Amino acid sequence: MAVAWLLLALMVLGSSGEHAEVVCAGNACYTLHRAELGWHGAQERCRHNGGNLAPVRSPDEAERLQELLAAAGWPGPAWIGLSLARGHCVLPQEPLRGFSWVAGGEPGTYSAWLAEPAVTCLSSRCVSLRPDEPSGTVGWADRPCRAPLAAFLCKFSFRGMCGPLPLTGPGPVSYTTPFGVRSPRLAVAPFGTLVEADCEGGAGPAFAVCKGPLEGGGFAWHPPGPLCPIACSHRNGGCQQRCVETPGEPARCACHPGYALAEDMASCLPEDSCHPNPCQSTCLSRPGGFECSCETGYRLASDGRRCLDVDECLDEPCQHECHNTAGSFVCLCRPGYRPTGPGGRHCHDEDECARPGICPQLCLNVPGSFHCTCLPGYQRQPSHGDACLDVDECLRDPCPGHCRNLPGSFECLCPAGFLPEEDGHGCRAAPTDGDKPTGATNSTPRTTRIPRTTTGILQTTVIPRTTGAPWSTSILQTLGIPIGVTPPPAPTAVGSAPGAEHSSDGPRLLLYYILGSLVAILLLLAFALALVACRRRAAKQEKRPAKNAADNYCWVPEQAENRGAGGERR
Repeated sequence: MAVAWLLLALMVLGSSGEHAEVVCAGNACYTLHRAELGWHGAQERCRHNGGNLAPVRSPDEAERLQELLAAAGWPGPAWIGLSLARGHCVLPQEPLRGFSWVAGGEPGTYSAWLAEPAVTCLSSRCVSLRPDEPSGTVGWADRPCRAPLAAFLCKFSFRGMCGPLPLTGPGPVSYTTPFGVRSPRLAVAPFGTLVEADCEGGAGPAFAVCKGPLEGGGFAWHPPGPLCPIACSHRNGGCQQRCVETPGEPARCACHPGYALAEDMASCLPEDSCHPNPCQSTCLSRPGGFECSCETGYRLASDGRRCLDVDECLDEPCQHECHNTAGSFVCLCRPGYRPTGPGGRHCHDEDECARPGICPQLCLNVPGSFHCTCLPGYQRQPSHGDACLDVDECLRDPCPGHCRNLPGSFECLCPAGFLPEEDGHGCRAAPTDGDKPTGATNSTPRTTRIPRTTTGILQTTVIPRTTGAPWSTSILQTLGIPIGVTPPPAPTAVGSAPGAEHSSDGPRLLLYYILGSLVAILLLLAFALALVACRRRAAKQEKRPAKNAADNYCWVPEQAENRGAGGERR
């Protein structure tokens, strides 16, 4: 009774099933539906029937969907179950570029982007499957999720399948699947599929349901068939070679030696040397034997049966690094690069300087990396986390006078009588009286005090000057021997502007100060020597010779003796 109700329910379902192209393999069925829907509407349709928009997680799955599109003759794009939600960013370095499958699970490493998806974090993006015109293969392309497409692909998963339906008579057959799709042909049918055969000869329709579990997995038809039993006397029972009648049993088809019944249980094929499958992967029947073949990414072993993984990295398909995987490979980029191009095989330099705050001041991008630099007037300090610290330029004594350090620069404080250079990093002597501009009439006398020295005593001399005439304080006057030069009393602050040039008058003035000091020192030494010599001379003059007995007598000149008349001597 329960079977009758099940058959009745499936008959009602089958009468309203949707006609769509379907392909079943393994434990899943894939369908192509033609309806003008956005991505979310298509996903809702698939979910309503117990499935999801189809994923493409492997080359085999991509080949299955390509077969489905070809069987349906559909040339345009169709939605698949790959999407990027709003608020999630496109990640160019990942195979799925940050997108995820609607059915969940691990993202995997397989990808088939025909073009790089638009980089965004603000809008949702969804993916369609479409043929690539130059190569004829199918690939992925992203587009707005709300933009409608005329077709979408669904996937339905099951615990097992029923094999080919045995038929003993010709007639149209219709398969109605549990997901509401009707098809005239199915190589395998999922659990719960209803099959209806329109038997010839007025026998009426025959039904069977895929529901009987088998040991080791899978299911069987109930009733087991064959359907549309007829006598062998009528058109050989619909058999290609032999029709066998056994008392109490319906007629059945058989084949001559060397042949075996096909899936329709009426045709005959050469005996299948691939049953059971002697190959590790795919077995192809050949006259007198079989031939094994392997999936993409594998090669046939020397025994002609096993499949060995192909190391695609030996062909250097990647620009940087290649990682071999079972049946495939993955391209990796070195740090500082991101994958680009078909399959992510090429690597493009990543501009790290585009990230905000990566360097304290300046960032220089280089292939695969970057360097942080500092502005002029600063230097890097690795001990402070590569921070840029101010350089104290005043330690190099760049100014003729006083120097004041500033963040990233410095300023010179010019002495009185000097003017700042335009770059603020030097001083120059003010114009002299001979450089007075024509037309200057202001002659109000002014005075300025110029320091001067004597022997150890600082003095000042007042020099009159006029307001309109430029003057210089580079002339030093002394009363006596100078022993030093005192700094000018009133320096002038000069604003600084960053620059690398300095005035040449500053060093020249400093040279004048040094030479003047040397001359003053030499004159002081000469004065000291002269003073010593003079004192020694004075000391000699004061020294008296030793006295003797003759010092108390006076010597008179010798005179002639008085002579008498005769001239005689007395």
